[in-house]
Amino acid sequence: MANELIFVVDDSAPLRGLMKALLEDQGYAVRDFESGNALLEALDDCPSLILLDVMMPGLDGVETLKQVKASHPQLPVIMLTSVDKVETAVEVIKQGAYDYLLKPVDEPRLFTCLEKAFEQRNLVRKIHHLQSEVDRLSGKDGIIGKSKALNEALKKVHQVSASKAGVLILGETGTGKELIARAIHRNSSCATGPFVDINCGAIPETLQESELFGHKKGSFTGATESRAGKLELADGGTLFLDEVAEMSLATQAKLLRFLQEKSFERVGDNQKIQVDTRVVCATNKDLKTLIEKGSFREDLYYRIAVFPIEVPALRDRIEDIPLLCTHFLKKYQEEIGKEILSVSDEAMQVLQSYSWPGNIRQLENTLYHAMIVTSYDTIDADCLPEGIFDSPTPANEKTNEKPAPVSTTLTPYHDVVKQTLKQALEQTGGNIPGAARELGISRSTFYRMLKKYQLN
Repeated sequence: MANELIFVVDDSAPLRGLMKALLEDQGYAVRDFESGNALLEALDDCPSLILLDVMMPGLDGVETLKQVKASHPQLPVIMLTSVDKVETAVEVIKQGAYDYLLKPVDEPRLFTCLEKAFEQRNLVRKIHHLQSEVDRLSGKDGIIGKSKALNEALKKVHQVSASKAGVLILGETGTGKELIARAIHRNSSCATGPFVDINCGAIPETLQESELFGHKKGSFTGATESRAGKLELADGGTLFLDEVAEMSLATQAKLLRFLQEKSFERVGDNQKIQVDTRVVCATNKDLKTLIEKGSFREDLYYRIAVFPIEVPALRDRIEDIPLLCTHFLKKYQEEIGKEILSVSDEAMQVLQSYSWPGNIRQLENTLYHAMIVTSYDTIDADCLPEGIFDSPTPANEKTNEKPAPVSTTLTPYHDVVKQTLKQALEQTGGNIPGAARELGISRSTFYRMLKKYQLN
């Protein structure tokens, strides 16, 4: 109860004082307002519940309720009125009010109503959290894994989603920055609105402003009709600007104005357009370095990077590779027309030893390649692309320990494998089942490797 802040809104000062005294006596924190407009200006202070009078001069309670629910749909609002009309009760419940109480308020009923409202709010929060966890673990958002590094990033997603703070998603190519942006959208108050994305690096500088803000007919050569931009199309939802570092300085300036004023003009037009669009940005570059070089605006950086989220590279979450492999095997089975069920232990060891410069996108392409190559229901090491064996992850990369000296001459991987197969056959007197058992691989894999290295 100590964390519950209740807003009381009524044009009657004596009634506000009475309600405040009653609620504070029960341990609630209370703030009171004499008008709907005053309440709306204070909504960013995150009240837990609102007690709102229906009959007020100026902006009445019903209209205030509509505006509250438009921006904070999960915020419980209990309406208060001295007029017992069924029509009014039906209207406010229809607009999203939790309940409807008559003045003078019956104290026991008021406190019971508050308790029930908070119980319902907490239940909704739990349901949303559980659904989010189910979606994540089932890969509904495409975010798969349970590593500490990934969970740290997802924790930040849940922290920032409910706010409208500027989010800058940082990470290497192929780490899944767009999936993080979609997760922010799905968990935000604008989740029912559209999610619109732009890859700034894929749009010529001359067309970036038009793509983002739209244009008026005849504003430039080829503008044969007026067109809404992505910012307008994302009204009520989220606009995701990927590779924001590739945005021209002119477009950066116009984006900054929108973030400050919440309005913009189409190219070639002077009519102001207002939209309720959340902007989330991403980049794989160091924006602070680009600021020093003069290719990215410092004031825009501080607008979009209020809450940065670092997406971990795949080499920093190798324990997630088995889960990702299972996901990709299921994803492409029907397309490739093969029922491939697993990745062998030796193949998994290779996958978890590689540095993955292309991150998850590269892993996906690698599994796709291996599924095409294999003739069995398992991905073995000999099905993996040659390049996967060329760049193992440095053993001490994450601990910053000084690596032990190594020989400057390394034996090629395939020569090592061939020699190992020969030794296993020699030690078992040519007994193939025994040799496979000694190496910890299946008999079918051993046979395929013998054939591949021409040892049969």
